[in-house]
Amino acid sequence: MMSISHVLTFLLLFSSAFSFTPCPLLGPAFPPFSLDTNDKTIAGALQKLTQEFDTLVKTNTGVHGDISANTTFSIALFSSNAGNAEDKLFFWEYHYTAPTLNQSSVGSHIADKDSIYRIGGLTEVFTVWSLLLAGEGDQVLDDPVTKYLPELVDSKEEQDMVGPVKWDDITVGQLASHMSGIARDYCSKDVTLQTSSVDAGLPPHQAIHKPCCGESNCDSSDFIRHLANQTPVAPAGGTPSYSNMAFQLLGYIVEKRTGKPFSKVLQHDIFDVLGMNETSIFAPNKATAGIIPVSEKASGWLARQGGDKASKSLFSSIKDLATAGQAILNSTLLSKPQTNRWFKPVSHTSNPANSIGSPWVIYSAGSYPNTSMVDIYTVLSNEGNDESLYSSYLGLVPDFGVGFAILSADNETPADLNAHADIIGDVVLVALMKTAIEQAAKNFGGAYKASNLNSSIAVEYDGLPGLYIQEFVSNGTDFRATLAGLMGIAKPADLSIRLYPTQMVEESGSGSRQAFRAVFQDTTELADNGTPTCVSWMDLDKFQYGGCGLDEFIFSLDQSGQAVSVEIPALQVSLRRN
Repeated sequence: MMSISHVLTFLLLFSSAFSFTPCPLLGPAFPPFSLDTNDKTIAGALQKLTQEFDTLVKTNTGVHGDISANTTFSIALFSSNAGNAEDKLFFWEYHYTAPTLNQSSVGSHIADKDSIYRIGGLTEVFTVWSLLLAGEGDQVLDDPVTKYLPELVDSKEEQDMVGPVKWDDITVGQLASHMSGIARDYCSKDVTLQTSSVDAGLPPHQAIHKPCCGESNCDSSDFIRHLANQTPVAPAGGTPSYSNMAFQLLGYIVEKRTGKPFSKVLQHDIFDVLGMNETSIFAPNKATAGIIPVSEKASGWLARQGGDKASKSLFSSIKDLATAGQAILNSTLLSKPQTNRWFKPVSHTSNPANSIGSPWVIYSAGSYPNTSMVDIYTVLSNEGNDESLYSSYLGLVPDFGVGFAILSADNETPADLNAHADIIGDVVLVALMKTAIEQAAKNFGGAYKASNLNSSIAVEYDGLPGLYIQEFVSNGTDFRATLAGLMGIAKPADLSIRLYPTQMVEESGSGSRQAFRAVFQDTTELADNGTPTCVSWMDLDKFQYGGCGLDEFIFSLDQSGQAVSVEIPALQVSLRRN
């Protein structure tokens, strides 16, 4: 998965010269920035990215592993930031058409932004999105599943812990985050053996007949009742356990809440609103724009089961996925508070760098305590040869307002897209970090002074997360000394005052107001005494005066994004930028 090894190396080298290790707040270390593809840093990164992929497809190998020459793929990078990148569906794209694609008698033989691929498990994002759009929004996540699907209640009241699923104990949110503990699939196929089951050490094979989903028999209560006695994999909320069946049930819940078929909810509430004209549930009627290796049947292009609608049914293009990604980052369909809640983990996994969301797999980049964490919200779909030859990958980075989509098809086996994603991480994240730093220093750095008092601050940048205050005078007094005294720090020079954006932005006339909070630390102390914890969040708003936090700073920006003043409410002062 996205190791982002080069990013970490860069950050470690970048911060190795500093003995002080700050404890940043979770979230962006720097305020919002504009993304301009003409900017030297960004333009250079995009050129390098193209060169990296040119080399990858030419040699079929790279620093993150090998790829197959038979994999046709399309990639797009998109942004929600101000600047010319936001004006486009995506600010960088790359396409590779495998020579073997020409052997297919159907579909397109050239990959481009309009090419349609099966996106499989990326369907889950749209299922959760539609759930959040309906009724009372994300309040539904705390409801028990049986509130909407009472047919799942088992009248036997089985008490055996390892017996049937206890559906009353499972919430809608646990279905959406792979925390329900229910089985992966209801009607999955038995493993295919090269020899007889007995020779392989298995008992004689017995066919089991279940009322599996065809194209029409999955919408009835009768089918849902068959799930009542399903054996769980784990107790609800116990451990992450991937489940397609969970999303099948979420599709039914969407239908119960809206009174409309799931497919119509997606089409009307998301696809039509956003203009996603190349996205469909199951294969589009015309295969003209489709990337279809081998044949429609062998590739999985024609595969469709009624129960897959909410789990892995969608077909789309990178153009449409970029549109969807921008809409999620911009809170186009949801409120900003809802989006903030959606972009949060639900559980750890056994990998300390990974968490689970709804339905995100969240990868944490960054190198504590030298850098702030950067969470990448992803969904990767690779169904396996028995289902299709397609793979897809969606990644969103809320802290930087960017995302990527990768769609692929192979003629032999679904591609592992981690090598592709890691290249993006290596090149793009470093460039975005550098851009955020450069613009923060330009837009906020400098001296601020009151017009009628001897009060001033100097905002600077030193290569660590956040901006910092070097000089701090309040009404003729060294306010750094005052704060050091409150903190119990003997020497005022040992007090670090670092500013981090709170993401609270208020549009004001032709400009805006942006709130920051300061983190106060003793630079002589080891980072958390050598422990892997960072507890600055516990001290926010700790020191107050006149009902306002001494750590609150509100910058006023002009139309160009340049700070013109800063207000410190606790000190009842506004300082103009020189």
